Order: sequence, then C-alpha cells, then structure tokens
Amino acid sequence: MTLKKIKHVAAAVLCMALASAWAQSAPLAKPLARMANGEVVSEQDLSDYLDNRIDLRQIARNAWGVEGVVQEMAMTRALVLEGGRLGLPRRGEGVPKRFDDVYGLAVYKKEAPACEAPANEQEARKYFDSHPQAFMVPAQARVERIILPAATEIGGGSAMAWLQDQARAVIQGKRKFGLVAMRAKGEYSLDAQGDLGWITLDGDHTIMRALKTVKAGELLGPVQDDEFVYLFSVLQKREARQLSWDESKTFAATRAVSYCREEAQTQMRADLFKRYGVEIDRAAIRELVAKANSSSAAADKADGKADAKPQQ
Repeated sequence: MTLKKIKHVAAAVLCMALASAWAQSAPLAKPLARMANGEVVSEQDLSDYLDNRIDLRQIARNAWGVEGVVQEMAMTRALVLEGGRLGLPRRGEGVPKRFDDVYGLAVYKKEAPACEAPANEQEARKYFDSHPQAFMVPAQARVERIILPAATEIGGGSAMAWLQDQARAVIQGKRKFGLVAMRAKGEYSLDAQGDLGWITLDGDHTIMRALKTVKAGELLGPVQDDEFVYLFSVLQKREARQLSWDESKTFAATRAVSYCREEAQTQMRADLFKRYGVEIDRAAIRELVAKANSSSAAADKADGKADAKPQQ
C-alpha cells in the first residue's frame, strides 16, 4: 500500500492521529459543546473518545457525523452527572472517566422507562391503531451524489460554479452524471462520489427535506451546506406510506418495544440536556472538520508531488 493510500484511509475516518493534530495545532480552539457547569467537549476530548470508540470513527467523516459523536459524548457526560446526582455507585478503580460509556449506560438503563411488548395480538392491534407513526415506511430514493469542499478550485473556478455548469450539461443531455462524479472524485475522494444506492429520506436535515420533494429523473442543486457543495440526481423514488395491519401484525409487538425505546431515548436526551444546559456548537464543529479537510488536501498534494518524482 502506498503512503498516499494510507493517508486517504486515515483521513476518511477522522482517526485519532488527525484529531490530535487539530487539537495540538489549535490549543485555543472553540469548544465543540458546553454545559451549564462550565464543562466543555474539546477537540482533544473528541480525539481521545474516538481513540477508544473505534466503532464511531467511520461515522465521524463529515460535520454531520462529528456532530452526532459530540452529541453522544455530551449525552454520556450528562448521564454520568445524573448518576452522581442520584447517588448511583461507580465500579472500577482509578480516576473516573468523564465520558464513561459503561457507567452512562448503567444509569440510562436504570432511569429509562420499561418498554414491554403487547401481551397478545389484540393488544398489539390496539398499539398499532394508537401509534400509526410507528408503522410508517419513510420515503426512499436511489441517489447519485457529487460532493466537493466549497473551497475547491476546479475547471478554472469555484466548486459551486463548476457544478452549476455540470448540472446544465447533464440536464441538456450533453454529459452523464456518472462521468461528472468521476471527475469530482479526482479532486475529493474522502466521501463517496456517484451512486449511493437506496437511501432513507428521514431526519430533519435541510438536504433530506429537499430530496423528499425531488421527483425521479430530476436534479437537486448544486447547493452548499456547511463547508461542502453538493449536486444530487434522483434515479428512483419510493414515497412514504402507512403500513396496513396485515403488513404489520407479524412484527407489531417487537416494533412496539423498539419504538418505545426510541421515544424514551429522545425524551431522556432532551430532559438531560435541559437539566445540565448542554449546547452543541455546530459552527465550531464545521470549523474543525474544514480544518481537517484542508490538512488532508495538503497532505494529498504533497504525496502527489512525491509520487511524481522519477525513481532513482
């Protein structure tokens, strides 16, 4: 494996080495989250957390993913504080960890409401009738995407201007979307370019809401969101729909439990964030990810120059 490929992999998952570099290069960086007691979630905290939580590294590839990780860290810290307030004992020796996932989970399990499955089909039907939102199939779309950092210069201009030109060419039938995606991949390859397959159009994000309104065969964008510019092509679409009882009865009982847990988690997060004054700083997160992308781009250019040197 070449050095260039190794660095691509490391940057793609925002691994601990990069996160540490960010924190070391900017000791006065903005906190990523704050709490009413004065505590913060810093870049170094994020780096250390990702060092231990390898399962989250793949998620923390962009601003959305990093925000999700920071939110989980804040939730864990709030649970630890809540456990202390309630006098719940902590196990283990040594200095207690601020972001103690094991203790936080124990506190959550103790405080979360019990979610029990309906006792029989009749009770399951009552739950189905009273919770229609739990049996909705969200809209789905098969999507192609092009993503570029907004600061990218391509085709003699900005990423936004280039994508506007490419979108016109695609609409006029002069260019294939897939070929444009291949060209974009040459500039930015830390996120997937081209066909993303079928994706679920849920969540409250601006782009997701916009994709719900796009018909099959249409383009969305280019549009800028945070530090990236996007162009989407919707190939196929499945609209959201309500499941019937006949479609749902075989799994209605298990769905009742899972939906109860989802609601409980959302409510507990809202309650704890309010109690402990948790504030997620999205602007600071965007700046952090933009800094990481700039560092990765600089490393790639340096590798490209090194690879271009003739072998001795």
